[in-house]
Amino acid sequence: MAALGAGVTLAVVAVVIGEALQPAAPPALSARIVQVQPTAAGFVTTIRVQNDGADTAAAVAIEGVLGGQTASATLDYVPGRGHAVAYLRFDADPRAAVVSVKGWSAP
Repeated sequence: MAALGAGVTLAVVAVVIGEALQPAAPPALSARIVQVQPTAAGFVTTIRVQNDGADTAAAVAIEGVLGGQTASATLDYVPGRGHAVAYLRFDADPRAAVVSVKGWSAP
């Protein structure tokens, strides 16, 4: 059991050191529409925000533009090498909407 515990401990230490030695990679955020659902109040659009960078992004501002209508949302955070989901509401079918990440801050 002592050998097993030592092996697990060494593995965890190796992972932590490996992550610490990785170069910093700022957030690389992109947004895309993944689903559109009609509702009584308009159309609700599911937006997936992908972070291909290693660093976490906080207060991520998302914007969708469809003709003259603009919808926006803010995500609390998007983890490094992860994703998060936001929802935008439009009056018309938003399949042709342009969605983008407008900005974020460091956590």
